[in-house]
Amino acid sequence: MPSETFFRLPESKQERIMQAIKDEIARVPYEQFSVGNVIKECDISRGSFYQYFANKEDIYLFLISDYQKLIIQIITEKLQTNGGDIFDAVWQAYRHAVRMLCYKDPRTFRFNLFCNLHLFDTVWQQDGSMQERIQNFELVKDFISTDCLTIKTEDEIRTLYSILISTALKDVAYIFITEDTEQQVLERYQAKMDLMKKGFYKEPNA
Repeated sequence: MPSETFFRLPESKQERIMQAIKDEIARVPYEQFSVGNVIKECDISRGSFYQYFANKEDIYLFLISDYQKLIIQIITEKLQTNGGDIFDAVWQAYRHAVRMLCYKDPRTFRFNLFCNLHLFDTVWQQDGSMQERIQNFELVKDFISTDCLTIKTEDEIRTLYSILISTALKDVAYIFITEDTEQQVLERYQAKMDLMKKGFYKEPNA
C-alpha cells in the first residue's frame, strides 16, 4: 500500500503518479514493469518514489485491492435494499463488476494487472485483508437476513460471507485474463452460485 507520505501529496500529484503507473502497467507485463519509466513520466526522483511505494509489488497490490473494495461496497449497498439476501447482493455486485468495473480501463492494463494471479491471492491472504473482511462483515451483518438461509448462527453466516466474497473476487480477477464473452462469464459464475445455494439458500419465508 502507498505510504502516508504519498497520501499527504497534493491530489494532483497523486493522480499524476498513479496515471504514470497505470500507463506503465498497460505497456508491459509485471516482470518488465520499470520504475524508471514511471519517475521519468511524472518527473520525480527515484528516492521520492520509494518514499511512496516499497516496490512494484506494493503498487500492484494497491491497485488490486481497490477493485476488491468497490465490489464489497456494492454488496453492502445491495444488502440494504434487497431485504438482506446475501446471495442476491453478491450476484448483483458481480454483474456490476462484469458489465461496468472490468471494462472501464484499457484491456492491456487490466490484463497486465491481473495476469499474475498470485498477486491477487497475496492480497486476499494478507493479515490486513483478513482484518478488513472482519470489519466489513461487522458493518453488514445486521443487514443479512436469515430468512433465506439454512444457517442461523453469526459464525456460520460470517463463514458463508467470506466464501461468497472470496469466490466473487477471484472470478472478477479471472475476467481480466479471459477472452470469454460477458454472457459466458456470467453463466460460469451463476453455475457456482447455484451450487452454493443448494447448501445454504432457501426461498425467503419458505
